[in-house]
Amino acid sequence: MTLRSSVVLALATVLLPLAACEKRVEPAPGNAAAPAPSAKPEATSVLVLNAASTKESLNELGAAFEKSTAIKVKFSPEDSSKLANQIAEGAPADIFLSANEKWADFVKDKGLAAETKPLLGNTLVVVVPTGNPAKVAGPDDLKKGAVKKLAIAGPTVPAGIYAKASLTSLKLWDDLEKSKKLTPGENVRGTLAFVERGEVDAGIIYATDAKVSQKVEVAYTFDPSTHPKIVYPLVLLKRGAQREGAKKFFEFLQSKEAADVFKKAGFTSLIGS
Repeated sequence: MTLRSSVVLALATVLLPLAACEKRVEPAPGNAAAPAPSAKPEATSVLVLNAASTKESLNELGAAFEKSTAIKVKFSPEDSSKLANQIAEGAPADIFLSANEKWADFVKDKGLAAETKPLLGNTLVVVVPTGNPAKVAGPDDLKKGAVKKLAIAGPTVPAGIYAKASLTSLKLWDDLEKSKKLTPGENVRGTLAFVERGEVDAGIIYATDAKVSQKVEVAYTFDPSTHPKIVYPLVLLKRGAQREGAKKFFEFLQSKEAADVFKKAGFTSLIGS
């Protein structure tokens, strides 16, 4: 073996074990390297605060959306005024579906809305317990003695605002208020529940809410000219505008598939109007 060969062999004998040791070096405690980001992003969830009257339709649409995208959608159906105030107080919501423009504008004026679209329309009706024991056939019947209690949603609730407008337009509000017939419901579903349980003789709700109950029937439909147009604005909140899942669901609610579900429930579609 030559001198040069001996030197190369000696160096290899020393350096190779060192290289092996270097590969096994682990970071000191407290300095652990951050794990590499997952190649597949986690599915996000979407929080929607929605008017109580849209509960069944949105549950159906949420299930369909989740099945096709693996993005979970959570709903919080309630009176629109309560939901708007929750958003103003910092609720981590992505989308707001209000039952009137007033509360959508409230959120917008607070600087919390990224985009707003008029989504749905509805109809205001008088409902009575099945069989119509008070024989209500028109608005003037609400003043008669057979109707001792009339349920309407509270004064800040969209359904209550529309109801008061109609009764005022028909010159019935003052008489009904003075006679203490009015029974306020927490929201439109609370108003419906009063009628279902027979605690009142009639109630004023949306036609879509009447459709979900087997215990009431529609006695009268208000002329739309007696109240402001019933519009459900769909609001993409600024939080949602930063999240892909929320933006996708916002668009999905404006799709033909969604419109078909809403129409089945009795809503009218305002997309494109």
